Amino acid sequence: MPNFCPDCGNKLKSPSPNFCPNCGKALGPPKIHKKVHPKMRTDTKTSIHELGTKLEECVETILVGMGFQTERRKRIKGKISGVLHEIDVIARKGDICWAVECKNLKSRVGKELIQKFHSTLQDLGPKWNGIFISYKGFTQPAEEYAEHFNIKRWDPERLKEEWFAVSIGRAEYATLGKKKTVKNALPLNFNFSQATKLTLLNKDKIRATGMLSYTPYYSIDYSYHVWFKDPTKKTHTFKDSDKVVVNALDCSVLNPSKRSSTVTKTLKLVLSKEARQTAKRTTTLLQEILDGVSDKEYDVEGGEKYTVRILEPVINPRAAKKEAIDFVTTENTETIKYRTQDGHLKTITYSPKRKNINIKSVTLVNVPRWDITFDVFNKTYSREMLACSGTVLEDSIQYCPKHTGLFKKETIAACEICGQALCEKHVFQCPTCGKWLCEEDGTFCASCGRTFCHDHISLFCGVCSKPLCSDCKVTCPSCEKIFGQKHVVSCSKCGKEICSDCSITIGRIRRKNVCKECGQ
Repeated sequence: MPNFCPDCGNKLKSPSPNFCPNCGKALGPPKIHKKVHPKMRTDTKTSIHELGTKLEECVETILVGMGFQTERRKRIKGKISGVLHEIDVIARKGDICWAVECKNLKSRVGKELIQKFHSTLQDLGPKWNGIFISYKGFTQPAEEYAEHFNIKRWDPERLKEEWFAVSIGRAEYATLGKKKTVKNALPLNFNFSQATKLTLLNKDKIRATGMLSYTPYYSIDYSYHVWFKDPTKKTHTFKDSDKVVVNALDCSVLNPSKRSSTVTKTLKLVLSKEARQTAKRTTTLLQEILDGVSDKEYDVEGGEKYTVRILEPVINPRAAKKEAIDFVTTENTETIKYRTQDGHLKTITYSPKRKNINIKSVTLVNVPRWDITFDVFNKTYSREMLACSGTVLEDSIQYCPKHTGLFKKETIAACEICGQALCEKHVFQCPTCGKWLCEEDGTFCASCGRTFCHDHISLFCGVCSKPLCSDCKVTCPSCEKIFGQKHVVSCSKCGKEICSDCSITIGRIRRKNVCKECGQ
């Protein structure tokens, strides 16, 4: 910098002044304003990929807290196709292996993504079990498909429950011999034995474990009754009373929106794909809370095969009350039509004021739910049951995966090799040892059609080379070859029973089968 001001010539005392103290001349370096091209500006919103990565980290933390050994973003080669599949999270505990798919999309996961994940599981092999986790939840067809093909799913509510229990530690546990007192809970009408009841013919070989979880909700009773005058002085009356249920973990409202005051709105609601695919889980849970009457308190204790978890509220009653008022305000916002004196049709929007909404009570309700896991020969199945009413939210062991849609069939037994629970058309019992087997893991006798385990069928038909059981084997007196009864031919002359390879046909008009000795 110069020692003198270029304008007034005043001597500068400071070595690097920003302006001249005599005339005010700016002496600092000029500011350069760089123009940023719109395409070069970075978006402050987190990308979907980054959100997905965080979700995977969250899920891995939960699974590690549950005692699983985990790996993330690992590629596994498919046994059928040989294609490499990238698995978001792999969780192992003993002989159980889980492939976990995490999705943090802007909308609910649809059936197509569940089908793609199911194809991946089939390619990986029968020992793999699947968990699909969606932060936005699932459409109804996606839930039905996942349950039918034994794909466990975590919706936002389940994910948050597990996260609060593991990461924040806002949970108490009751084990065998260690009781805990739970307050304001719905009554426990269904115990562990009732929740794990099975009708499978080999249920004695199935191991059931579980957790009884108490999840907190706020049931908020309100009423609303106001009069409003439009610009023409016409009075409009608005009245509403109901209960709003708020999740005490994340302050989300369970109640569905009922805003359909006009025929057009009603038709849109009916025809809306989102409305038709609303998950039944939330509706069932809402009904459980509204219909149930909570006890003041009672003691719970874990068992040999299950533990009890009591989640503590994260949201206080005041925050829940505010959320309920916001929901009621939105639901009761109305558009009023009126005509002016000159005949013009106009509209005015009326939203209720907070002071007009009367909150009668805010009640904490702890909802008990059984989360059951069935270990079936290295295959796992899940069942969720509301412990107050006994309503089943999910049961992946109930229906045979070979039948879909309207033709569902209930399972009768589980294959004791691969663990698939199947219906009477797709699972068979070995006549020798009584072991239940599926079509893939059993061996059919070519003669009688019965299914045997590999240990009890070792013969092969000498005629067709197909498996043959010991009850159906016949020894040919001519060639001494073992063959099945399906290929027995009786000689028309001597009556000897021979195999079809040792018989010949004689006669032009009346054709007869005879053995080679009689045909010579």
